[in-house]
Parts: sequence; structure tokens; C-alpha cells
Amino acid sequence: MDGTALLRDLFTPDEYDAVRWHADHLGVTVVEYVRQTAAERALERQHLARDLEAQDLRLLGKLSIPHVERGRCGEGPPALQRFLDSLAHPRETKT
Repeated sequence: MDGTALLRDLFTPDEYDAVRWHADHLGVTVVEYVRQTAAERALERQHLARDLEAQDLRLLGKLSIPHVERGRCGEGPPALQRFLDSLAHPRETKT
């Protein structure tokens, strides 16, 4: 299964269309867009966790992590979270 097929399996059709639109707008492939977005999110979480552990409250007020409300096309976690979960816990493939 190539990357695009995996993404089509993980995202709802509306979510995939939105991701494809953003990727096209930036001039990258859908797979590269998701890869970059996942890496940026992981880095943001790493920095946030480090700052929380250090309890540096003056940095917490300056973190740039906007709150975004997304519409749900179905039940369950957002597509990016499902994608990251699938990377962390891959399904066993039948051979």
C-alpha cells in the first residue's frame, strides 16, 4: 500500500480533499504535507512537554499553539491523530 492509499484509508473523503487542497496550495504532495505537519506537531508537543517539565511559566505564555476548532465528518478522533496513532501502532499485515 503506497502512502496515498494509506492516507485515503485513514482520512474521510472530506478530510482528504481538505488535506489535498492545502498540499496543492503549498506545492507539495499530500504525503509530504502530512509528513511535514506530523513532524511539526511532534516538535510542538516536545517543546511544550519540555517547557512544562521545566515549569517555566513565562515561556508558556509565549507559546504559539493556536486553538483550532475543526468540524467532524464522522465519529472518532481527528484524521491527523488517527494517522499518528496508526504510525505508533501499525496493523499487522497478512502475508
